[in-house]
Amino acid sequence: MDPSIDLVRQGYPWAARLRAGRPAVPTRFLGRRAAVVGGPEGVRRFYDPRLRRRGAFPPPVKLVLFGAGAVHGLDDAEHHHRKALFVRALGPDAVRRLGEHAEAEWAVRTRGWTAGSGTRPDVVLLDEAVQVLARSVLDWAGVPCPPGELRHRAGQLATVVDGFAKPGAAWVRAAAARAQLDRWATGVVRAVRAGRVHPPAGSVLDLAARATDLGGRPLPARVAGVELLNVLRPTVAVAWFVAATGRALAEHPAWRERIAGGDVAALEAFCQEVRRVHPFVPVLAARARHAQDVAGVLVPRGGFVVLDVHGTTHDPAHWPDPDRFDPGRFLAPAPDGATRDPDALVPQGGGDVATGHRCPGEGVTLTVLAVAVRALARVPFTLPPQDLGCDDSEVPTRPRSGVVLRPGRG
Repeated sequence: MDPSIDLVRQGYPWAARLRAGRPAVPTRFLGRRAAVVGGPEGVRRFYDPRLRRRGAFPPPVKLVLFGAGAVHGLDDAEHHHRKALFVRALGPDAVRRLGEHAEAEWAVRTRGWTAGSGTRPDVVLLDEAVQVLARSVLDWAGVPCPPGELRHRAGQLATVVDGFAKPGAAWVRAAAARAQLDRWATGVVRAVRAGRVHPPAGSVLDLAARATDLGGRPLPARVAGVELLNVLRPTVAVAWFVAATGRALAEHPAWRERIAGGDVAALEAFCQEVRRVHPFVPVLAARARHAQDVAGVLVPRGGFVVLDVHGTTHDPAHWPDPDRFDPGRFLAPAPDGATRDPDALVPQGGGDVATGHRCPGEGVTLTVLAVAVRALARVPFTLPPQDLGCDDSEVPTRPRSGVVLRPGRG
């Protein structure tokens, strides 16, 4: 029996259970011989150039989450060339502007929670965050989206995020939403190229519409649309982190008070701890270009190397009492007094952003998450009775209630 079937059943704990504290273990993955690796050394081995990304993702996941022809399945010069699009689009100044858009949107939204008098309706934080982030990123990216359409597109993006790795009806809904988004994004790119839409110079839409392949030819409109969505969708996916934040702020009032008071170090530590405790995916996968030894495990050509993301961010050797939410760990020295190994924290992958496969949107995540945390910390709210538990077998997981906030006190 192929143990990878248990990944669907177990979700986040799957790889750590297989490794049982070992740096690497042999297994089978999607019918092929494989090694599951974890910890900082496993992270560095996973990003070794002897491995490739082409063919590493199961098609049902890849096509729904990333889209056909996306940068995530490219290697070598083709990957570096395509990734440069994202590096340009997501530079520090651009990310700062996105943060400003998100800050303005949260200000409007939270004022609505507390305006007026009398009984105020409860707020489902996950749903609110999806709308805020979609509105922020679409406007910032230069994508025309009338108010009546925005809620619809935000819902489609969230449906893709919620169902891409869930077999059954959730995946079917995600696949349908993905097909609709692909048609929409392709149409937007074609409108730019035909001169009917004029995005701001240097915006994500502008760069995607003008993107070329290695030979200097314009990307097919469908592929350019896919890459546009690969900026929009991950930004909306930060809503899952925001939902976890609402619960954590309510459960840790001392941190909430520090953040509301303007403690920047506390804010940054809080955001990192949210990402550490709740990495978006349990594992990442790559394939061997040729037969090779992977931390003592022989992997044949075409075999898989699977990185245990969740187990790495919950490794007690680097994160004592790893299941406890404690932002203070980011304000203190590493357990052995040395500098903390950056490859122990890989909720969005490891390696180098410019030359490797590390997510170039990590700065976006940290920026828009920090904006949301700061906004929520300053708004009075309590949590009414609800189911805040997470099902670790579901990817991506989230509090079952979506985190219901009761504005007005707290």
